[in-house]
Amino acid sequence: MKKPLDILKDLIAIPSFVDDGQNEKALINFVYSLISSKTDLKITKQFVEKDRYNLIVRDSHPVKVVLFGHLDTVLPNQQTQQALTPQIKNGKIFGLGSVDMKAGVAIMLDIAINQHRPGLAYVFTVDEEYEFKGAQKLKKIKNIHPDWIVNVEPTNNKILNGCRGITEFSFDVYGKSVHASRKDRGINAIEKSVKLVSLFQKQISLLDNKKSGKNTINLAYLHGGVLKSFDSKSQPNISGLGMVVPNFARLNCEIRLASPKIDKKYILATFQKIAKQEKIKLDNFYFKFHLGNLFTPTSKLKPFEQSILSSGLKKQYLDLSSAGFYEVQLLQQAWGGRTVIFGPGPMSLAHMANEYAKLDTIVKTEKTIKLFLKRNL
Repeated sequence: MKKPLDILKDLIAIPSFVDDGQNEKALINFVYSLISSKTDLKITKQFVEKDRYNLIVRDSHPVKVVLFGHLDTVLPNQQTQQALTPQIKNGKIFGLGSVDMKAGVAIMLDIAINQHRPGLAYVFTVDEEYEFKGAQKLKKIKNIHPDWIVNVEPTNNKILNGCRGITEFSFDVYGKSVHASRKDRGINAIEKSVKLVSLFQKQISLLDNKKSGKNTINLAYLHGGVLKSFDSKSQPNISGLGMVVPNFARLNCEIRLASPKIDKKYILATFQKIAKQEKIKLDNFYFKFHLGNLFTPTSKLKPFEQSILSSGLKKQYLDLSSAGFYEVQLLQQAWGGRTVIFGPGPMSLAHMANEYAKLDTIVKTEKTIKLFLKRNL
């Protein structure tokens, strides 16, 4: 019988990062083979693209609880030595994806193999660390409506009862070029772009919420100067002469969304209003994606809190503003159900060089989830 730590070692040794010649295929096959050889559970492969699949594992009973996790990892960090060789030292297991989130996947697999309960389903996605292609596909499944979704992402054995949404978009700013010696007669598109984002931040901060978190915008990319032309792919050809006030800037921004009021329409209208005040023109507004926020009131999570206390842990909630976006939001939006994110730690090591998971947090995570399942299934 494989123990959770043995499963985790196997998972770490199988590369599941995504680049030109690599993806999650080998790990998908491993998970599929392990479950099919050790259980009678039905496994559905949901096509995502090429040889990438989500896995939906369930029995014949109506789904009441979903354990959810992703199979992919970020790319190996150049500073990490032996990223795919699991090593145990001083109560920690090292390896790429150890805490984010192969430890959670190992817990899911151990429960499926050794302690499955009727009405429990397991969902494994691909592409979480990249473009959420797997979770976007899962939204098309319409026959799963669980009471609970438990995402076993790293949380330091604390409860995360939601996450801020995320949107990424780009647009162009047009000012007015003049000789730099007469700067006051022109409109510096680069300087105005920075001010534009700052003023937008002030507006969305008015929609902050103590429970669901803060709304924050990040100016991730800015390319500006004197616009000469656009090429065939609409990329700007820019001059960077110091003697001329720049009349053009292209921005790429990201917003962490705590308020559902900040939709695409709000974003565009607010930027246009500020731009008019600043006497600049905006064009070519393009949203790469827009994913909403997730929030489950703590009053609805009492059964999970009780399992945490029974496992010997303290009941602690993480600040939603301190965490990133979790693709489980897409599942909750499509399937409903109370949603909680709970897993091992340290979550601060996710995506970092020489990543590791603390063994005691893995044990406590599994104990808590098993207690929860025993009481609620």
